[in-house]
Amino acid sequence: MLPGKRWNALTIFRLTTSIVFALIAFIFSEVIGDFPPFNRTFLRVIITLFFAFLGYGIFPDIARFVTLNTISGINYFVSRVGMEVMNQMLRLPQNNPFTNATYPGHHAPVGGVSVTQPLILDTSAIIDGRILDIAKTHFLYGTILLPSFVLQELQQVADSADFLKRSRGRRGFEIIEELKKVKGMRIEIWDKEPAAKTVDDKLIKLAKNLHGKIITTDFNLNRVASLSNVVVLNINDLSNAVKTVAVPGEELIVKIVHLGKDARQGVGYLPDGTMIVVEDGADLVGKEIKTEVTRLIQVPAGRMIFVKRNV
Repeated sequence: MLPGKRWNALTIFRLTTSIVFALIAFIFSEVIGDFPPFNRTFLRVIITLFFAFLGYGIFPDIARFVTLNTISGINYFVSRVGMEVMNQMLRLPQNNPFTNATYPGHHAPVGGVSVTQPLILDTSAIIDGRILDIAKTHFLYGTILLPSFVLQELQQVADSADFLKRSRGRRGFEIIEELKKVKGMRIEIWDKEPAAKTVDDKLIKLAKNLHGKIITTDFNLNRVASLSNVVVLNINDLSNAVKTVAVPGEELIVKIVHLGKDARQGVGYLPDGTMIVVEDGADLVGKEIKTEVTRLIQVPAGRMIFVKRNV
């Protein structure tokens, strides 16, 4: 619609509102008597003109303001109700049509994670602790499922007679509490236990049922889940992927901390934990030397950098 036509429509609306207000004021002012020094007719004219002005200049703006705020309020209410319904769908049993793999709406998002495609936390990832640092960077967000059988396994670790295991288990529960405080992330306890023998089998079956992804640091679970066509987010793989990449010929300052497998090798580490093997560095343990990168090797445990003494 052209600007002129919009102006004409608005003017017609204002004039119509003005006439309606003036008629209503004129009719109801019939009951007004004389109010010296003003007579009855003068007062009726003044009241009629006032309401005509009110209908022309003020009422359309008030109506528009009320309409816009009413629509905004309704949209906000509908949005909140919709989000709450989607959150409740996550808690439904697995045989419910909303969580069935054949349900056509299984990609509906809730906080960045699909209802039937959640991130499922493994015991090893909780004990490892780096999941908290990753979450705080907001690379992970939305709903993370914490199965009840994972909590049971974590409890067994926390009750272990071994001091180190007991400390790691208790630290795991602290990690969970800290994850709950991360903005943009929601931890949900999943109490529907799949029919399987081991915790790994239960995780894989749960991930298949919900089309989810497993977060872990367990190498064996990673292999088995991959063979079962379940997507795994391995924190160790992520850590290796973001480590500093050295190139052959680059110079590095390395402190040799212990001997290598070969009697002539010395071993040092970068700040990110990458192992550096120094050829002919066995006699320099405890010293910091200049080296030159010769080659890189990718192994399941991470990346190894081989260097030679820079003389």
